[in-house]
Amino acid sequence: MIPVIFEIGPLPVNSFGLMMACAFLSGIYLLANSFELEGIDPKISERFIFVAALSGLFGARLWFLIENYSLIDDNLFAAFFSSAGFVFYGGFLFATLCTYLLCLYHKIPFSRFCDAVGPTMALGYAIGRVGCQLSGDGDYGKVTDSIWGISYSTGVVPTPEGISVYPTPVFESIFACVITLILVKVEKSHAWRAVPWRRFGLYLLLISVERFLVEYIRVEQRYAYGLSSAQYVSALLMFSGLCMIVLKRVRS
Repeated sequence: MIPVIFEIGPLPVNSFGLMMACAFLSGIYLLANSFELEGIDPKISERFIFVAALSGLFGARLWFLIENYSLIDDNLFAAFFSSAGFVFYGGFLFATLCTYLLCLYHKIPFSRFCDAVGPTMALGYAIGRVGCQLSGDGDYGKVTDSIWGISYSTGVVPTPEGISVYPTPVFESIFACVITLILVKVEKSHAWRAVPWRRFGLYLLLISVERFLVEYIRVEQRYAYGLSSAQYVSALLMFSGLCMIVLKRVRS
């Protein structure tokens, strides 16, 4: 693990923060292209990426602290701004709300924005998971003695020495890259672009299936039917995405 990439004087540059910066810059480029295809002014893509990034990180951290409230001690500020512990769906929901308000401000139909943003979100997720892997921030999976096992003993949230676990950030990053390629391909299809919400529905379906499956090998608190909270959210988004694809196709 490489929690800190390098230092500038007394300031450490951690791997997760660096990957977030890479996701931010690549997101600006990719979203500008998607906006142009969608007929939205590409110059405002930076504004949307900035709002989505800040609100997404806030929501992801807030969800993590709600799920792990026992980690909050007397210093709430330090707990909130720790570099370890983010939940994707918390960031997704909060960023959705904030970008919806930004769409209202710019008078952009929310359906057009959502259809355009899918590839950017998938790529950002892929890069973000690289940051999780490099920092070893606790997003790894269950203990395993298989060839896939990796030790995170030097990570931000270390595993015990000599213990190997599933490197779920690696799996998720690979899956998210594949999803990005699929969405970029679909983005150029007139049949998919002609119907609002279908491309965003495909994004929801693919990313939620990926997360639902990976959760089986992650260390998470389980609830009814042995499912984690992320799997319940995944199932809801899976159903929503499928409805967007099927119902919009029928109506068209």
